[in-house]
Amino acid sequence: MNTYLFKRPEGLYFEPGDFFLDPKRVVPRAIVTHGHADHAIAGNKMVWCTPATKNIMKIRYKTLVTTAFEVVNYGETFSMGDAEVTLLPAGHILGSAQVVIRYKGITYCYTGDFKLREDTSCEPFQVAPCDVLITETTFADPEYAHPPVSAELEKLNQYETCNVVIGAYNLGKAQRITQLLTTHFPQRRVMVHPEATGFHKLYEQMGIKLGKWEPYSYQLFRRTSGNILVAPPRALSTYYRESGVVTAFATGWKKSPFRAHFNFHLSDHADWNEILELIQKSGARQIVAVHGDGTLLKSHLSKHQPHIEVLN
Repeated sequence: MNTYLFKRPEGLYFEPGDFFLDPKRVVPRAIVTHGHADHAIAGNKMVWCTPATKNIMKIRYKTLVTTAFEVVNYGETFSMGDAEVTLLPAGHILGSAQVVIRYKGITYCYTGDFKLREDTSCEPFQVAPCDVLITETTFADPEYAHPPVSAELEKLNQYETCNVVIGAYNLGKAQRITQLLTTHFPQRRVMVHPEATGFHKLYEQMGIKLGKWEPYSYQLFRRTSGNILVAPPRALSTYYRESGVVTAFATGWKKSPFRAHFNFHLSDHADWNEILELIQKSGARQIVAVHGDGTLLKSHLSKHQPHIEVLN
């Protein structure tokens, strides 16, 4: 069925529309699903994306003089060559999008990075019925079932009198964690590292309420207790050995590449059960596994849903 989508050195290429999906090298025509650097590189000649993704890219890449943007709102359909394309919310970060492609009676859906679980710091995922589902497989492993967010927040209750530093990537996860902290711990001061404040302000400008937070103050953080600082993961090493400070790394992975006192298990990617749920709800007859390892997914589906073809 999938005879038009190809893996090229530049990335995924849809031939009838003559465009790439989240290319890893500079190309003439790209649809960019969201603003993370592994999906949104600088230098593409033409980029189709959501308004939020354009704004994120303009913050991340100070000069985009070679790039022309075609901004597309969710639900709008536009033509790319002989294909019709629609962007739908992916639930990953602010502005993240799935790419729904219709060509010759076949509907393709490229998820980009996505999650199904609730997250009020971005637009909720919208299921797109399709024939071919091109899904990310970051956590396509039965061992990965992300815990409830409430269970992770409870970990912080034992550190009410300590200062806590949570290492979180500056875009997406930092804003989500800030919103969770200000909602569930209104009595505590939530500080944000300067590397993330630009994205925080953009989120708020685009209507996402993050609650009461303030820019990081070195003096205030050390003079007072009970503060929570949201900072880049590399900052954890600075605070790890400090007295009265507890560090945590926000991640979906079981093992952390950063030294911290504990892991705060939080992911903006779908876990194993979410991937299976999406496959069922989409009604897809063919699965294309990308952005991860689809080996276990292919083995599982061949036993339980043999009519589905998985292409790695």
